[in-house]
Amino acid sequence: MEKQAAKRREEDGSSSMDRISNLPQPILHHILSFLSQREAIQTCVLSKSWRYRGSTRPYFEFRERCFNADKETFLSVMDKILHRYHDQKISVQKFLVEMSMVDSESISFLEKWIPLVILNKGVNTFILNFLSYTSAHFALPSIVYKAEFLKELNLKRCKLSQLNPLDEVLFKHLQKLSLTYVYIADETFEKIMSSCPLIEYVNLEGCEGLKNIKVNKAHKLKNFDFDDYLISKEEDGLSIEIDAPTVESISIMGRTNWFHHHKNFPYLKCLHLENVRLSTKSFDNFSFDYPCLEELELLFCHGFEEFRLLSRSIKHLTIAVDRSIKAAIDATNILHFGFISNFLPSISFRTTSSKWKSRIHLMDYVDVHYDASSSFLKLNELLKALSRSEISLHIEDHPLVVPDTYTGFNKPVVVENLIFGGHSSSSFPTFLNCLFHICRPKKIGDESFLVEEIEWEREDEQRAEFLCKNLLMEREMRRYFWQQDLEEVSMEAFDRNGKNGIPSRGQVCQNVLCQTINSNKIFAFD
Repeated sequence: MEKQAAKRREEDGSSSMDRISNLPQPILHHILSFLSQREAIQTCVLSKSWRYRGSTRPYFEFRERCFNADKETFLSVMDKILHRYHDQKISVQKFLVEMSMVDSESISFLEKWIPLVILNKGVNTFILNFLSYTSAHFALPSIVYKAEFLKELNLKRCKLSQLNPLDEVLFKHLQKLSLTYVYIADETFEKIMSSCPLIEYVNLEGCEGLKNIKVNKAHKLKNFDFDDYLISKEEDGLSIEIDAPTVESISIMGRTNWFHHHKNFPYLKCLHLENVRLSTKSFDNFSFDYPCLEELELLFCHGFEEFRLLSRSIKHLTIAVDRSIKAAIDATNILHFGFISNFLPSISFRTTSSKWKSRIHLMDYVDVHYDASSSFLKLNELLKALSRSEISLHIEDHPLVVPDTYTGFNKPVVVENLIFGGHSSSSFPTFLNCLFHICRPKKIGDESFLVEEIEWEREDEQRAEFLCKNLLMEREMRRYFWQQDLEEVSMEAFDRNGKNGIPSRGQVCQNVLCQTINSNKIFAFD
């Protein structure tokens, strides 16, 4: 009985396999397209009719790092499979090859097969990546420009040949262009862009040869990403000009110039600029010419000392600077505001948003080394400007100098999270006393890093010891004015995994403090 059942199951499986085998080849290839190249080739063991199906699917994908053999064998296997494609006149819809480095064997193989693959006129995805960092670039044959049905072009460590004025680029269907460490001239890039009416995504990372980037006639463009990395040697950097009214996301990282004083981006939702030269006029663009802008990140951009930003659409705003700035921000629907700097800004903030968050990250608190009283007043004013938000204040390294007097401060502002980092010193208690003149934290945390673990533990214990001694002190013995508002204090100890209990010796501890100020329960934690 069992043998008969097993035989029937085998016959049913064989019958099912026969039904699949009898499907038209395009359908079989479509099914195989959901498998990796290795998995597709392994189908050769199913039956004689499947011997070559997996190795002749229209997706040609080979990655040297996933191939358990030497470079010579890797190239030999690809050569045999491509011969089979060519002999059976099978079109290659996707050509993906990743190699370790540009060498003579790789160049010889690619120069032989790329023209044949392109002339096949079926390729719609062309990905060629060299993974090892070298100064050598593979010179891509100019025949690639004739890939009329190409939808995606992705190159890494290649060189695109310069085009003559009469040369044609037949990228009528190209939707995605990604160039990483590619050498390309301005004229070539501009001609490619003007020949891609359907282009939606452009990514340029560490490309050489570009000085003036122009993206024109891109009426379908949705995403533009540029990362200059460390390539730019020009003092003024590159210039980027984008004329694409449909663009929704722009990210530019590197020393570049932003020339968009008269450009309107009605659908732009996300703008990320890092180390980009701006001007006060640029903020007029953000205010009026980008009506759908929801996320704006300006990280260490330069060319301005003050600005005014008026926006009804911005929900997430992050600003990082390496100097003191003055800003007037009117963001009606803001949800999150972030500020990162060594210097305290002068910011006025207006919004009708009922619930939003702000995060202030002072990386080194440089200001107080010069004028302690003025700097604490600046911080007090900044917290007051953001007092309608849930404030998170991160002070990476507290100053060694603190004010002698505390006159002129506004009423202390409630801060949701107060986070310390960096080194402790004997001035920490005095600094904390001064800080509590201008803010009242609900949660106190510690974020020590970049130090040896033993030192981390020692500094953590110093902060915990100070907080314990002063927060747990009897009312009549309290020295600091803010302690008069403190009604209850309790402390719990947690280990590194968050488990309750007293940590053993040598174990990193996190000290959780619970305090009550003016009958409002406030939690402080490490």
